[in-house]
Amino acid sequence: MTDESSLIERVFLRIGSAETDDQLQTALAKFLTPVILKLNSGDEAVRKKVMELLVHINKRLKSLNKVQLPVESLITQYLDPSASSIITNFSIIYIRMGYPRLEPVKQAELVPLLIKCLDGKPNTQQDSILHLMMPALEHVKMPQDDKQRHQIFGLTEKPLIVMVMLDYMMDILLLPYNAHISTPTQIHPSTAPAGGPGPTTTLPPPGLSEYSKRRVLGDSPLNPEALEKAKIGVLKFLGSGLIEEKMVVCHYVIASSDTRHSVATAADLELKRITGSVDWNSLDILNKLYTIFQGTIDIKGKDYLIHVKKKEWGWDCKFVTHTRG
Repeated sequence: MTDESSLIERVFLRIGSAETDDQLQTALAKFLTPVILKLNSGDEAVRKKVMELLVHINKRLKSLNKVQLPVESLITQYLDPSASSIITNFSIIYIRMGYPRLEPVKQAELVPLLIKCLDGKPNTQQDSILHLMMPALEHVKMPQDDKQRHQIFGLTEKPLIVMVMLDYMMDILLLPYNAHISTPTQIHPSTAPAGGPGPTTTLPPPGLSEYSKRRVLGDSPLNPEALEKAKIGVLKFLGSGLIEEKMVVCHYVIASSDTRHSVATAADLELKRITGSVDWNSLDILNKLYTIFQGTIDIKGKDYLIHVKKKEWGWDCKFVTHTRG
């Protein structure tokens, strides 16, 4: 038996003999992250034994929701530029498993690290990270000092990451509170016979594609109350000054028509705060609003896929002028 095999056997025995939650948690805190690294072993027998150990861990954790995982060390391992794809793939599995188990305050503390995890990663992993992050934004405590805020979150030099986050946040704000309930909808394509019933299918919510719906719902969709809090957290984050106002104004416009009063009110306050400093003639802003308002699916009886309530805002008049022009 090689040294690596002997080591894995000892770790297996240590974890397998843990009788209490505390004992298991202590063992995982010490061994889980380095065990994952052994998936890089050149010895196939070692890799097989590691997989057996991880399967054992997964089975135990499934019924032990209170056992904490070493999320911070897993994130550090995930961020290691020298880590192989198999290491990052397994690290993100246990990050996803362990992060929701953390106390909200600890989740909030790790948000800057999660943002770093978005850089250069596959879209599916970015979506998983953002899905973890959204409920935690409500609890993030922003430093009063502007320079310190930017240093902590590091978004100034990461325009691509900003766009990834903004796209996901827009989908969250567009997500209705019953989105996790699939309701068949009758559609009437332009090629269908006049007066005939259209086929029945399940359509994504107004303003969202099927892909957008799937990625923001994730494997464990937020219940309506949690989604409401997540939306408020998004608005709080967008209002922190980390991202330029012109890049977030459309998010405020959409959120100002949310069906939950707390979300709409928070968005209204942000709109009032920035309305004098935003260039409402900006084609970037108008085109983005137009794209969202127009939608992409033809549903009989609906002019638009999103209905934004009438407001006394400058953007309302300019949007109408722009679309008519």
